[in-house]
Amino acid sequence: MKSKKMIIATMVFGMAVTGSAGVYAGTNLQKISAYLNHSIGFKVNGAAYTPVDNNGKTLAPITYHDTTYLPVRALADVLKVPVTFNAATNQVILGTNSGSTTPGSGSAITVAAVQYSAAQKEAITKAFANFQGFETAYAPVQMISGDAFVKVAGGEDGVSFLFNHMNVNVSPRDYSYSYDGDTVKLSNGTEAKWYSPSGDTAMLTFKLADRFVTISSPDKALSKAQLEKVAVSVAKLSNGSDSAITVAAVQYSAAQKEAITKAFANFQGFETAYAPVQMISGDAFVKVAGGEDGVSFLFNHMNVNVSPRDYSYSYDGDTVKLSNGTEAKWYSPSGDTAMLTFKLADRFVTISSPDKALSKAQLEKVAVSVAKLSN
Repeated sequence: MKSKKMIIATMVFGMAVTGSAGVYAGTNLQKISAYLNHSIGFKVNGAAYTPVDNNGKTLAPITYHDTTYLPVRALADVLKVPVTFNAATNQVILGTNSGSTTPGSGSAITVAAVQYSAAQKEAITKAFANFQGFETAYAPVQMISGDAFVKVAGGEDGVSFLFNHMNVNVSPRDYSYSYDGDTVKLSNGTEAKWYSPSGDTAMLTFKLADRFVTISSPDKALSKAQLEKVAVSVAKLSNGSDSAITVAAVQYSAAQKEAITKAFANFQGFETAYAPVQMISGDAFVKVAGGEDGVSFLFNHMNVNVSPRDYSYSYDGDTVKLSNGTEAKWYSPSGDTAMLTFKLADRFVTISSPDKALSKAQLEKVAVSVAKLSN
């Protein structure tokens, strides 16, 4: 850990090389004469490493007055150290950003529900209504804590949601296909693609139902990990009977995350831990329990079971589409408690409310939040 801190301490100057030059305009800039030092090689944890930018272009250290400065973002990524830039305070932020109003990143990522007002929902609905055959409104349900929704804007290529630190575009067309990029799997199993059309701002695109969602952080305040975290929350805009449903983020402690990971580790070939990220406001997580048929998350008013097997197939029921386009099935094995089952990646999720405190609409609302556990 000591060596990591020593490396990071020499990296700050590299942010000016790999970041956006416009951010640094002002009277505090001082012109210098330095050298790109191509003779220096890198090893990370014993393995050879070459730092590159978002486009895969090799980066070289800079030598100035016998001091060598390294590219901060590239090395922070390989060392798994979160790095962000706060344009408002002109600060480079390394590691967890506790005590700051700028969104954090990495393992300390926290999200907040986006609470759209009635007027904002109306504006969103109108924006989608301009697209024939594409009228169903979709919207991001979560944002990184500290961010804020500003407005919705409809254009020729889709509908854009503008936040202080994030843009989310929902379009009937895929604009990523003509660009080279890196394919990733989101926490809900969806395949997505990272690419940089302008060679600067990284964008993430994935297919959702009959549309394509593109998410980015124009001011670079949010990391790729943060954007992937909120990307899975884009879903059909709630209206009608569920418009008043409010959700809260489930904040698992380190001990709870460890217990969840251990519960999944008991299943060979099924070790990747998944967990509900949201719950209905007022509910509370109690414990996780591993059994022969999977891993169960017990809340005060909700049970969520994640299993390698589908136990719903032998029961009659009603098929529904969840807000993210996933097909699910309502059924009652005991003739009493209603259960909702759907497939998620290589597993099946079953959600219910044993004390009947939660409605079907509420359970469907939180069902789409089950995703790979962040660590």
